[in-house]
Amino acid sequence: MPKCAHYTFDGGGLAIWHITESSDELYALLDTRRYDAQLAELTSESRRAEWLAVRLLVFHLFGSDCEIAYHSTGRPYLRGSSLSVSISHTKGYAAIAYSSIGTIGMDIEYVSSRVERIAHRFTSSEEAAYIDEHAAVERQMYHLVNWSAKETLYKLCDSPHMAEFKSAFLIAPYDLKQQGVVSATISRIEPSLVEVHYRLQPELVCTWALDASGAISPSL
Repeated sequence: MPKCAHYTFDGGGLAIWHITESSDELYALLDTRRYDAQLAELTSESRRAEWLAVRLLVFHLFGSDCEIAYHSTGRPYLRGSSLSVSISHTKGYAAIAYSSIGTIGMDIEYVSSRVERIAHRFTSSEEAAYIDEHAAVERQMYHLVNWSAKETLYKLCDSPHMAEFKSAFLIAPYDLKQQGVVSATISRIEPSLVEVHYRLQPELVCTWALDASGAISPSL
């Protein structure tokens, strides 16, 4: 499979596709017309490519019989499979995470300065206190990791009540590394502490979290 990184962990894994192909090339690789009706609704070339890359990841990881569908809340699932899955895409990349031991959430973010312009929307005063101690380049990466971690937690909770990231999720202080784990507190949930894993790549930040206990309810 072209330019795909596949990472595994206990009970699951995640795969990230660096999209260099056109949507027509990706469509030819998929070799099925199952998704033609849905694909026809997508007019953006980049969105079509991301959408197709995710389906190709599913095909290569789980076989042609698996098909992505969505619950009424928007959470994706695989028809005919008990695996929990989470999907994300960003500029030039698409990714899917999966788990057999609990619900999984995952997010990828392209590294750019855009996050600095929206940081005030999702950063609490407690988080700003430790982020602002660092130089500008490091602050950007902290903001990217925190934003991605909160996107991951939002997917894990699967509830519109958690859409206000600044108050819904609190990321505890941590030392930024190439890969690691951050501790997060989710408001309105007991127990509320969740570990979010992160991995930094030159162009990409990736985060994922697993709810193996079922303590995080999608019915908030």
